[in-house]
Amino acid sequence: MKRFLLRAWHLCQRIIKGIRLFPMHKRNFGFGIAWTIFIDGLVPPGKSEKYINTIEKYVSDYLRPLTEKYKRDAYVPIEKMETSFDRVPVWCCWWQGEDKMPELVKMCNDRLRQVLPNEAELRMITQNNYRDYVELPNYIIQKFETGKISITALSDILRVALLSEYGGFWIDSTVFVSGTFPKEFVSRNFYAQRMYDPEKWSHEACKGRWCGFMMSGSRQNIIFRFLKDAFYQWWKDYDCVIDYVILDYFLLAAYHNIPVIREMVDSVPDNNTDVFEMYKVLHYPYSKQLVKKLTDTTVMHKLTYKIDLYKTTENGEETLYAHLLNSVNSHSPI
Repeated sequence: MKRFLLRAWHLCQRIIKGIRLFPMHKRNFGFGIAWTIFIDGLVPPGKSEKYINTIEKYVSDYLRPLTEKYKRDAYVPIEKMETSFDRVPVWCCWWQGEDKMPELVKMCNDRLRQVLPNEAELRMITQNNYRDYVELPNYIIQKFETGKISITALSDILRVALLSEYGGFWIDSTVFVSGTFPKEFVSRNFYAQRMYDPEKWSHEACKGRWCGFMMSGSRQNIIFRFLKDAFYQWWKDYDCVIDYVILDYFLLAAYHNIPVIREMVDSVPDNNTDVFEMYKVLHYPYSKQLVKKLTDTTVMHKLTYKIDLYKTTENGEETLYAHLLNSVNSHSPI
């Protein structure tokens, strides 16, 4: 009975949220899309194939003039990454600044600094310095300041603008590097975390072809130029996103319509395929066997600070999270 009541409560919360957002979605995208979003949001985990296809078609139709323009781009892929700096910029963002990072985020940031190769340099983007690197359109700044663009959405815009302008590697602030830094992320014309599996990732629009939180490439790479133009155009015309991971739908439109972009995306081999496994077991007791299982195929691990993080188990054992913290603080392998 308790479980039934909890599920009913969660359903009510989803209904309330859907009703609250429906008018905005209807105003921006029409009744059909608003209804699709509302229905899909009722039953977790959502993102049914029908929903994905509907959103993908809407975004693809909207971006058709842009994709037609980029089809005519005489872009020739190169082998080696080219950037605007002497050392490859590794872009990371924590809006409030490093001194305001939660413990887990600081752990990831400290580890990243420890493992970066000599040819790379971490550049932390904050609210105080982002304008030193990119000049965003005024309408984007205004929509951000009025709350129409969230910090998460602004982060999407910043990552593609920075990569387009300067090249380098964008990595989210909650990615933990467990071993030797993969140099492909700071050497190739285009590279991204990839775990392509249409069945396993059926609820994801990209089906694991890429992850927006770890992407790298050369300055003026056609992928990042396209994504920047798509974001700028979208936020000129709309006051909200059609989906939380709208970057995936922009890149899907390019992937399906611009051959050179499809070829570059498909040239990236599967890598870091268990990227989402570590955060699920941070509360487990630490053991060498657990670490080996997590790191056999994966060096980059997407974590989150938005969960309960324990340093000891109920039996007083050191958790994996505590072990990671101690390893970073002592500059030692995990």
